[in-house]
Amino acid sequence: MERATFSKYSWIDFAFSVIGVCTFLMDWGSDVWVATEFYCRGDIFWFGVLVGLMVLSSVVVQMFSWFWFQYDRKLPGFGSVQTGGGTVLFGDRVKLSCLFHVLQLGFLCRHISAIRQGFRVWWRKAEGSEYAVYLTHDLSMLRLIETFCESAPQLTLMIYVMLETNKARTVQ
Repeated sequence: MERATFSKYSWIDFAFSVIGVCTFLMDWGSDVWVATEFYCRGDIFWFGVLVGLMVLSSVVVQMFSWFWFQYDRKLPGFGSVQTGGGTVLFGDRVKLSCLFHVLQLGFLCRHISAIRQGFRVWWRKAEGSEYAVYLTHDLSMLRLIETFCESAPQLTLMIYVMLETNKARTVQ
């Protein structure tokens, strides 16, 4: 019987996980900045469209994150030695996880969980390399979904606003 081979979690994976959190927070901050600029300049329509894209994208990403968390809980070995025993941020606390996802913080908590697991695997040489890689793959898919739900429509919106107003502001 052959055992499936998994790629090992390395310091590069850990570095990209940390960079991923930073870019996620910078993206979120820049979205808030642009929305604030629209609102302060009186462009309420563009403000509404931008906030709508942000909310819609966040809800879709949180839903996928929640569904995948529910799926992960059914996997054999979830929260056991395979995952580093307690490394999973929510563990088996479904209500806490649900609350974070409703508050739109589930994706950020997944990032923190992946960094925590990655640190245990890479720095402390603990078990769970396969699970750390699994978490980073989940995050990559969620970022891809976010890109298609938020970033691509936002880019199109910003180009349209610049063409419509014939002005290119720094914040755009």
